[in-house]
Amino acid sequence: MCHGRAAALPPPLPPSSWGKLLQKIADLAGGSGSPSSAAAPLQRKVPESEPGLDADSDYGSLGSDSDSIIDDPFEEFLCADVIQLIEQSLTEAKHSALHCFKLLIPDQLTGQVAEELLRLAAGEPCGLRGAVLHLSVEDQDGCKEVDRIVVDGSMPPTFELALVLRLEAGLWSKIQDLLSSGPSFTPGYSQALRLSPHFRIIKRKLYSSTEIFIEEC
Repeated sequence: MCHGRAAALPPPLPPSSWGKLLQKIADLAGGSGSPSSAAAPLQRKVPESEPGLDADSDYGSLGSDSDSIIDDPFEEFLCADVIQLIEQSLTEAKHSALHCFKLLIPDQLTGQVAEELLRLAAGEPCGLRGAVLHLSVEDQDGCKEVDRIVVDGSMPPTFELALVLRLEAGLWSKIQDLLSSGPSFTPGYSQALRLSPHFRIIKRKLYSSTEIFIEEC
């Protein structure tokens, strides 16, 4: 279950300050104090012919169907489109920000992300259409910016969401380090990375600069 909290926030931050904000929040949550290796945000792209994210018997794609807490067919369809854009961005980030050949996604992550997007958009004047989504992946070195997704470019956004996915650490990470050290692998690349089922999502209303909401899932 996710727990939200509100905290005082200074005047609205420019888009370029989101990376620093994410790093500070990661540090307060117990993350590494080392500098972030954030990459420049990507723009929303047209899908390419590259295959989607890799999967095995335990892990699937972010494009999987999930139940919603909002009974609004339009919002659910729109949320499905946003999930596909997130999947596309992660696919492209394998060879750029993430430096890996495979990226594995827990099945349960799909439903949790979709549920949070719908819930946080429910009280907004234009729903999910008014969102700008900043997608990042967090590892031991900090948050790496992956993409910036404007849900509906034909209208002014009403709120920003920062979705911070996490790479799974522990034994899995150590095994991948060993597998990636052989001569058959590209230096600096991992054979496979796996996302944790846990993530952080941060909401900031653009028409009210007094509060910021943080959800830990």
